[in-house]
Amino acid sequence: MASKTLTIEIGNEFIKVCEAQVNKNNVMVHHAISVQTPQDTVEDGFVKDITQVSEAIGRALTQEQITAKEVTFVLNSSRVATKEVIIPYVKMDKVQELINANASEYFPVNIDDYVLSYTILEAKRTKEEQKMRVLVYAAPERMVESYFNLANLLGMRVKAVDYAGNSTLQLIKIQIDERPTLVVQLGMDTTIVSVMNNNVLQLQRTIPYGESLLLNSVMESRNVKANVAMELLASAQIVKNSLEEDETTNSLKYLISNVNRVIEYYSSRNTEAPLQKIVIIGEGADVLGMDVLFSNETSLPAERLTLLKNVESYNRIKLSTSLLKQYMANVGAALNPIHLQPKKSIGGKVEKGANVNIVPYVATMAVMLAASVVLAVIPLTRYTVKNNEKKDMEKGIKNLSSVNEIYSEYYNAEDKLADLKAFYLSTCNNTEWVYNLFEFLEKDMPKNMLFDTLAVDSGNVAISGATIYEYELAGVLNSLEQETHISNIVTSGYKRNKDRGTVTFDLSFSIVSDDLAEVETTNGEEAN
Repeated sequence: MASKTLTIEIGNEFIKVCEAQVNKNNVMVHHAISVQTPQDTVEDGFVKDITQVSEAIGRALTQEQITAKEVTFVLNSSRVATKEVIIPYVKMDKVQELINANASEYFPVNIDDYVLSYTILEAKRTKEEQKMRVLVYAAPERMVESYFNLANLLGMRVKAVDYAGNSTLQLIKIQIDERPTLVVQLGMDTTIVSVMNNNVLQLQRTIPYGESLLLNSVMESRNVKANVAMELLASAQIVKNSLEEDETTNSLKYLISNVNRVIEYYSSRNTEAPLQKIVIIGEGADVLGMDVLFSNETSLPAERLTLLKNVESYNRIKLSTSLLKQYMANVGAALNPIHLQPKKSIGGKVEKGANVNIVPYVATMAVMLAASVVLAVIPLTRYTVKNNEKKDMEKGIKNLSSVNEIYSEYYNAEDKLADLKAFYLSTCNNTEWVYNLFEFLEKDMPKNMLFDTLAVDSGNVAISGATIYEYELAGVLNSLEQETHISNIVTSGYKRNKDRGTVTFDLSFSIVSDDLAEVETTNGEEAN
């Protein structure tokens, strides 16, 4: 019987803990729980405060009665770089060595600060060619070290540190058909966009925007907490059909703009295999209307993946199968993770007294000596040409370094604009519309209707009154619902007083000023 695998994905907003059992391509999830990440303890994949994070994870493990001694972490960060490369066909145990030797050519960074891993996309061995398509991952070493330190504090051994892009890729392979498909893993903090064709990854990009853009917009506009906002996104049609329809939907414009750039990049280079559809997975798949929005903004048919194939819940009463899609990265990491690890943890020591056979080492040295003789006769001109090309590229990179400053200035200006908008809105008061409310009521209130009390507090209105006929009360409620400045209408019903021949009622609702109407009125319509 296959053993269980504990996987933990740590994001800026939530920590996801999952324990699953894998049998070939079938996964049985025994435990899955999400807890809120302690504030300011995690930043884009880097665990800044391992003490608080370990305490939060410890409580979750205790709650679920998980007693695992080893863990696979899922790293979800925009700081992880990826690069698709073509390498000669070599034995599996030589791939990492070959990648390490050429890492500086793959990534224009100080590679000493990064650790590398890979996943093989395709391997071709024919008479014409023998090569491999390999996707190489480079993660900041200090970031990876923070997970090993976290495991030590939890009293666990690290089985693997996977990357969310790879873990999701492993699960995607058994979820979609062979048509060219754009898979959008819409996470809370980042979005991973993958192009699949014949179940083989063709392209993968990480976008530094996620569902939190939409979540924060709903929280601010409706003044609700994160859990309430998530429930609203899943149950009410808050996301409109177009980015331009309201500010809440427009919060996704940078995300969708980046997705469109990935589509354009792939389409320009793969005219023989155009994209057929978009599949939205992850937390974003729960958002009603997200598929329609993506379809309209990208001109590709889109669908939300709401149920996972070959993934089952061990206890459906405790853990609904429909919730498993929120743990895609965790489940995928249990299938076939990559192994990011600090350089100091790689390798091992030979025990004292162990008998060592030196013949393989002598043979290896002989091979190396022969190779060095061959290399010595290779024309130096080839090295000179490549070295000059490298210098030219480094010069080009240096000349483009100013782009980073422009990028930062742009987003700083955008943040300032958002602050100014927030400051302006803070000067507005919903009670400013009270005079208009009185005019509205005088116009629409039946002559038989009287108000006993009418109280207004920070835009919240409470009314107690009486009328003669029930349909008169119904008419007033209908008029209130039609007014864009009025929302959240609640009535406790009515009560007929037979002695007086009247109908008494209690009514409450919210009013919004003209300055705030565009944001909150639109959201009110979506919820209805």
